[in-house]
This record gives sequence, C-alpha cells and structure tokens, in this order.
Amino acid sequence: MCGAGALAIVALGLVVHVPVQPPGIPLEYRVKAVYLFNFVKYVEWPSRNATGPLMICVAEHNPFGDALSEAVRGELVNNRVVETRIITNPDQACHVMFVPRTVGSAPFLAASRGAPTLTVGETPGFIKQGGLVNFILEEGKVRFVIDSKAAEHADLRISSHLLRLARPPEAKRQS
Repeated sequence: MCGAGALAIVALGLVVHVPVQPPGIPLEYRVKAVYLFNFVKYVEWPSRNATGPLMICVAEHNPFGDALSEAVRGELVNNRVVETRIITNPDQACHVMFVPRTVGSAPFLAASRGAPTLTVGETPGFIKQGGLVNFILEEGKVRFVIDSKAAEHADLRISSHLLRLARPPEAKRQS
C-alpha cells in the first residue's frame, strides 16, 4: 500500500485514543505522550541498538504525570518492550529523549549529538539547537516538525509516512 492510503493509516495510528487522565494533566501532554509512543513505531534505530527495551526518557521534569507510562504500558514495537524513565542527566540508553520546556536542553542535546537518539523538545528553536523533533502548537493543536537531515546524521531512519505528517521546518513555533 502506498500513497494516500498509507498516509491515512499512519495518521490514524498517530491519532490514537488518548486515555482519560486525572484533571491535573493537561490535554497537551496527554497528546504529546501518545505522539512520543507513536514516534517509536516509525523510527528505525541502527542494528547495534536493536536489543533490549525501547527507552523513552524524559529530562528532569515530568509534565506527563502517568500519561506517558500509561501510553506505553504493555506495548511492544518490533518485539521490543517500550519503557519510560525520568532522568536527571543525559543517558546513552535512551532511544527517545524528551526535553520539556522547563528544562535546559543544551546538556541533553550535546550528549546526544552523533548518537542514535531521537531528541524531542517543545521550546522554540529546539531544532536550531540540534534537536530532531520539535512539538509546536498550531491553533491549539499539537503538531511537530522533524529535521530529517539531522536524523540521518544520527543514524536514524524515520518513516516517510511520519515525515509527511510533520510540519515544514519553517513552521511557526508557538510551544
């Protein structure tokens, strides 16, 4: 299957049911949690990183509450368990590194430079700082921008279906 049909299937996969969470967790972060899990489905890591769990790390401050751990609970991607971890320092075991807007991204991006880590942030200019994926808000909806060239340099293969869903790199960042 290719073309519009495949894109529709990918889009449906990304617009997954967002579980009901306690009122303290903003909808924005429940949506971002589901996106982070779905990103794992559409990224291929180098074969040297093909064993053990797929680790989604959150730098220092967890804005997700239980939403991220709930999104990945019991899930397998390519026969690998998906796990989450909150970290205070860069960690090479992370496949996905989410840097919240309340955390300085420089040390996490520096430690990930050249490593096969999908760095995801939400601050304006995150991609210009070296991040690979930047969440943005457009008309109150969570969208994302991907730097595909930087992903290639990190030895990550991002599905063309996911790339088509991303906003162009020049998209206005309003996170």
